[in-house]
Amino acid sequence: MRMKRTPFYSLALFTAVLQSVFGVLAGFVNGRSPYLYIFGKLAGALSIATWIWIAILLRFNRRPQSSHFLCRSYMHFSSFVVFGVVWLAVGIMLATQMPWECRAKTLWCAAASFSSALAFCTSFLSMAAAAIIHTSASASGAGLSVNVAQIDKRELEMDFGTP
Repeated sequence: MRMKRTPFYSLALFTAVLQSVFGVLAGFVNGRSPYLYIFGKLAGALSIATWIWIAILLRFNRRPQSSHFLCRSYMHFSSFVVFGVVWLAVGIMLATQMPWECRAKTLWCAAASFSSALAFCTSFLSMAAAAIIHTSASASGAGLSVNVAQIDKRELEMDFGTP
């Protein structure tokens, strides 16, 4: 039995929602770092867009009879690959600002650190979801053009030995 993608969707959604709070908090830093106020606001805005898009993908996650383009494995796969790359970049941007804040030993060090950690977690969870979607779609034989809900049906059939 293969790993399910839905827990990774949900965890990426959870970290993106947390990032909305801590990214915005880091965005209003009046500390010593030169760009944290920009990167924090960017992280906050991107997190809102991320959790809205993941919520939309979750809505179209369990529609095996639908031919809507948001039900395709390719859309889910490409969305999570983009999330993985973007959040890796945001995590790096936030991490580059931590030395200034942490040398001053202020509360803003914690906000920047946690925001950076959330960005890296969102990146990791998104890449894991993309890998699961890709391997499941490849195993189905139809590739990424298959409906994302039909991947589960095909795996269930393979587990119980029914054709």
